[in-house]
Amino acid sequence: MKNIIVLAVLFFLIKSLSAQTTLTEQQAIEMALKTHPAMEATSQYIRQQEVLKNAGAPWEHSQLFHNVTADPDLGVFGTTTVGLNQNFPSGKMTRANRDLHASRQMQAEARQGMTRQDIVRQVRDIYHHLSYLDGKSTLYNRLDSVYQRVAKSADARYRAGDVSLAEKLAAQDKAAQIRLDARTVYHEIEFDRIVLGQMLGLDEAVQPVVERLHEGEFSIADTTLLRTSTMAKYSKSLVEVARSEQELTKAKFAPTASAGVYGQYLGNGDIYPGWQLGLNVPLFKKSLKAQSESAGIGIAAANAELRQTMLAQQNELGHLLHEQEKYLILLEYYTAEGRVLAAELLRTGELNYSQGEMSYADFVQLLEQAAGIELQHLENLLGLNQTIIELEALTGQ
Repeated sequence: MKNIIVLAVLFFLIKSLSAQTTLTEQQAIEMALKTHPAMEATSQYIRQQEVLKNAGAPWEHSQLFHNVTADPDLGVFGTTTVGLNQNFPSGKMTRANRDLHASRQMQAEARQGMTRQDIVRQVRDIYHHLSYLDGKSTLYNRLDSVYQRVAKSADARYRAGDVSLAEKLAAQDKAAQIRLDARTVYHEIEFDRIVLGQMLGLDEAVQPVVERLHEGEFSIADTTLLRTSTMAKYSKSLVEVARSEQELTKAKFAPTASAGVYGQYLGNGDIYPGWQLGLNVPLFKKSLKAQSESAGIGIAAANAELRQTMLAQQNELGHLLHEQEKYLILLEYYTAEGRVLAAELLRTGELNYSQGEMSYADFVQLLEQAAGIELQHLENLLGLNQTIIELEALTGQ
């Protein structure tokens, strides 16, 4: 019966693992860009403006009218007139309206670029964090092996009467703590896998193909790349929208034509057709002038926001490049000294304690120093790579 239960559990685990989606970082990015609701929303906004752009200028409602005019010979209802009148948008208004929606379409496309960039950044952040956790898990497994061996050594030395019961229990407790830390990292990995699956629109955790955490590279030879970044494009689109709105306001000053047809029915039964042509001109322009002035202020504000965006990007670029340099210096220390020191501390600490040449307190201090060096190295690698992700997003690389 026990064998059947074990086989059933193994079958369930194998089936669960085989059902999980295995994805590399690039595959996850491509899937996210296809399935993420934010990308769908921006696509719909682009399509919305395209529809409005092709619709041209809005036409005013057609006016259907019915007039009754008294006549001294034909009575109170002497003449009845029924007709249709229509105002036509000016060519200038049609062009201005089309240009406005073209500018808003460009704005929607720029917003989609920003959304795309943010999604890519989120996916890459998760994969790099998983690489960090994988390295952390490997370190804790190494430490677990060391502490388990030391716990056995402490037990043997206690049985031989060389160490106290407190020291034996302390060694066993430290080994248990390290194993608990390793389990905590495992749960962090599972949480990241679930978050990744949710981001990709899947109902299950993703099995990511994680690379070993390594030192990334970034260099920028031309800071003018900031002018073509997604944020800069979006700010420029706001300026174009403001200009298009000003042109639309100016188009309201242009005269428009109107035309109508009608038929008159006289009280004596006679029917006479007719037509009329008209020219609509804005006689009262105070409101239109205020709208035009407001549109000009909007252009000035959009240009100021564009300059502010460029300034903020320059400042952010300087900050991120400084962060990159800081992490590179810290990683250089580990390559030159830290890695060798950590390995030696682990080796000599375990050896000296097992031979009785070092107290347990000194042994723990050495191992914690070694673990601190290795953990700090992993955190510096993660910090560098996250900084590079931000730099690439900022410059559009």
